[in-house]
Amino acid sequence: MAVLLTGGTGFVGLNVAEALLSRGHAVVALDRAPAPQAALAALRASGSFTVIEGSVTDRALLDRVFRAHDIDRVVQAAAITAGRERERRAAAEIISTNLLGTIEALEAARRHAAHRLVYFSSSSVYGENSLADDPLDEAATAPIPDSLYAISKYAGERTALRYATLHGMDVVCARLSAVFGPWERDTGVRDTLSPIVQVMQALKNGGEVVLPRAGARDWVYARDVGSAIATLLDANSLPHRVYNVGPGQRWTVADWCRKLAERHPGFHWRTGKDATIDLHGLTDRHSLSVARIVADTEWQPAFGLEAAFDDYLGWLDGPGAEA
Repeated sequence: MAVLLTGGTGFVGLNVAEALLSRGHAVVALDRAPAPQAALAALRASGSFTVIEGSVTDRALLDRVFRAHDIDRVVQAAAITAGRERERRAAAEIISTNLLGTIEALEAARRHAAHRLVYFSSSSVYGENSLADDPLDEAATAPIPDSLYAISKYAGERTALRYATLHGMDVVCARLSAVFGPWERDTGVRDTLSPIVQVMQALKNGGEVVLPRAGARDWVYARDVGSAIATLLDANSLPHRVYNVGPGQRWTVADWCRKLAERHPGFHWRTGKDATIDLHGLTDRHSLSVARIVADTEWQPAFGLEAAFDDYLGWLDGPGAEA
C-alpha cells in the first residue's frame, strides 16, 4: 500500500515524503513540477519514491494513479500560495487548484476507499484573528480568512470535513504555521519565499539584508512539519479532526540574522524602511497553540531556533542542497 502525496515535489511535500519514507511508506508524489534531481536521488535512496507529473484536478489521472500504485492513504498538499498580484490576475486558477483540486482528491479517495486523507490547511485561515493576544487555538480562535489563498484553504478544510460526514471518510486537517527549510525554492506556485530563504539567498549573493522589523513568528521547520503530517497519517485514532502544526514558540528573523552574523562575520543586516526582506505581512501574528496535537499524538516539535539553524545550515552545506 502507498501514500499519494499531491504537491509532492514542493519543498514542504519533499519533507513530508522524507518523513513518510523513514516510516517505511511507499510514496507517490503527484505534482505539475518535477522534483530537483538531488531530492530524487536522496529520497529514492531511502525508500520507494515515485514522481508523477500532472495536476490534482485531473480526475482520470488520479484514478490511474490509485489503481496502478495501490494507494491506501492521501496527503492533499497541492496548492497555489498566492500573493496579492496573483490574486488580482488569477483568482480562478487559485480557487481551481486549492479548492476544486481538493475536491478531486477527496473524490478519488472516496472512490478508491482510501484509509485516511490528511489535508494541508494553513495558519492563514485565522486571518484577522491572528493578531489576538493569546495563542491561536483550533477551538477558541475563529477563522476569518482575508486573502484568496486563506479563503480557499479554509473552504478546502471545511469541504474535506463535510466529505468526512457525508461519506464516512477519515479526514484530518493540519493548519501549518509559516514553514521554511530544506528544498525551499521558487517553483512558480509560491509567490513569496520564506524570510529565512530570502536571508540565505542574500548571504549567498553577498547582499545586505534589511528587515522592516524584527519579524516575530512561530516559524516552523519543514522537517517538523514532515514528522507531524506522518504522525497524523499513521495515528490509529484521533479525537479531533483539525490540528495546528507549529514549533510552539516564537523567534524573530532578526534572531536568525544575529546567529548568521556570528557564523559569517562578513554578513551584514539591519532594520530599516528600505527593507529587502518580505516578512509575509505588515504585522506579526500570534503563535499557533500546538497543545492539541501534542496531547493527542506522540508528536513533539523538535526544531526550535537553535536546532533549525544548525540543521538547515548543515543541509545547505551538504552535497544535495539546491536552495
